[in-house]
Amino acid sequence: MTLFKQLMKNRRGRDFIVGDLHGSRGLLEKILDKHGFAPERDRVIAVGDLVDFGEASLDTLRLLGESWFFSVAGNHERVLADHRIVLAERTLGDAQRRDLEAMGAGWLLSAYDKLNDDKWDDLITEVMNLIGQMPLMIQVGNGPSAVGVVHAELPLWDWDQNVARLERVKKLGYWTNPGADASFDPLLWGRSQLNEVLGGGQPERSVAGIDWVIAGHTVTDRPVRDGNRLWIDCGGWERRPGRGLVLVEVGDTLTVSSHYHDPSVRTQRFVRRGHHTHTVLSATG
Repeated sequence: MTLFKQLMKNRRGRDFIVGDLHGSRGLLEKILDKHGFAPERDRVIAVGDLVDFGEASLDTLRLLGESWFFSVAGNHERVLADHRIVLAERTLGDAQRRDLEAMGAGWLLSAYDKLNDDKWDDLITEVMNLIGQMPLMIQVGNGPSAVGVVHAELPLWDWDQNVARLERVKKLGYWTNPGADASFDPLLWGRSQLNEVLGGGQPERSVAGIDWVIAGHTVTDRPVRDGNRLWIDCGGWERRPGRGLVLVEVGDTLTVSSHYHDPSVRTQRFVRRGHHTHTVLSATG
């Protein structure tokens, strides 16, 4: 299996794409309920960073065991995988512990310190097995209406060229190799494209070969769109006003619902026509 996953169009129900969860499974479930989510026919695709900071990181990661839930990997999953050997062998050094603490992995370090060897072995094996399932790119649908999901940004400006690179890499080798191929780092860590958009540095740009590319990784006050690129990490795990979890319903029109902790919900709808994206409705309620 490779680091690219294709999901065919959901002909039975709806597809939702959700921003960085960071252990916020309960918040996701609450918002899905508001949208009438039906797990027997609907699906959720996450932009990665399922773990760290939030209290329910393990339970959120376990969503990968649900038939209706999919996620690309984020940089937080990569950092855990890079520490797999010292975690499994319980040989974590001070500097490595500080690295994990800085990434918000207190939930895992607490278990590392408290569990006996058998329970810890079961836990870290489960965590690494779940992370090892995660691709770096997901495509929902096929043809001109397909939607791409990544964590941060694409290294190349053509969707199919990025896919071709990933399909040459075996998933198992990537996740068991600390410091794996750095050419894929923009998919997990990249911020330059969003920073350029926020800085107003150039006209809109779009990724060829795909209708939309939806990403997270960098916290912004509201979803940010440029061309056919959309970033949706609004810091849902931070339980304070001005932060919220973004849910995108995929269709001919993208319905982008930002559920803030104020509480308020801001809804935008985008429709693509050729290379131009038009906002057809923007409302707060």
